[in-house]
Amino acid sequence: MTRPTLLDIYRARALLSRYMSPTPLHHYPGLDSLIGSETYVKHENHTRLGAFKIRGSLNTMSQLSPEQKERGVVLASSGNFGQGMAYAGQIFGAKVIVVLPENPNPSKMEAIKAFGADVVLSDTVYDADPAAIREIVEERGCQYVSDSTDSRFMAGSGTIMLEILDQLPDVEVVIFPVGGGGLASAVSIAAKALRPDIQVIGVCSAQAASPHLSWKKGELVESPMTTFAEGIGVKVTEEIPFRIMCDHLDDFVTVEDDEIRRAIVFLLEKTHNLAEGAGATPLAAALKLKDRLRGKKVVLIQSGGNASIDELKASLGAAE
Repeated sequence: MTRPTLLDIYRARALLSRYMSPTPLHHYPGLDSLIGSETYVKHENHTRLGAFKIRGSLNTMSQLSPEQKERGVVLASSGNFGQGMAYAGQIFGAKVIVVLPENPNPSKMEAIKAFGADVVLSDTVYDADPAAIREIVEERGCQYVSDSTDSRFMAGSGTIMLEILDQLPDVEVVIFPVGGGGLASAVSIAAKALRPDIQVIGVCSAQAASPHLSWKKGELVESPMTTFAEGIGVKVTEEIPFRIMCDHLDDFVTVEDDEIRRAIVFLLEKTHNLAEGAGATPLAAALKLKDRLRGKKVVLIQSGGNASIDELKASLGAAE
């Protein structure tokens, strides 16, 4: 697949305007006091599905041919990507098969099934080339869709940055989570094309550090994946987003899982919003970078809010 262009992202916004409204961008003085910056949160947890993946899913499904919809698509997901594609498949009349980890987030799996998608459980979901995907593609002739490398999907995700610029034209810093790298790539492409002076900063868990290690070294590096933050849980990032991040990211931060859990609690306290692990990483990063961010206008992309009850309990316990 190729990189999405700024034109692709604008076209995706035109498509998405038929199915969803822009998500809110709110300023929180309570976060200002923690970080020392003028701090805003881009609430992707307020989408129909509680996460940003709905954007790329709708944009991708809208471009499938009738034959491709009939044959169906298959994808590997920790949950939110699967929900997005299942929902979009229902809207556009496409068959969807979602390969989930063997112990998936139960609420995410339930939502995927409710939208009519088939679910397959596999221990290869977090691998660079999931064996379960290969088998399904060979057996059923489905089209494989990746949220990290499909330019249609990335273009949909890039619409987040267009909305941020509409809502806060003088934004100075944007911080976002990085797993496979699709969101980071799309946001940074749009930001640097329209406002090259904006600092774009990625963040991942130290317990799933492949994206950061790869960016730092300048080549793909595989790393153990033990983070609870399933939305950014990868053993190795993908080649295309890795190259885009090398070209565009101004900085890349790692945070410990305990810092992510504390950020979940801070977001509950200061914004009254529930963030899943991936969605809380931008705040965890901002807290580490607060000396650099002091006095700046900072946007944290809260990528999703689909935390399980167990995840929330563990985060509350870590904050005690």
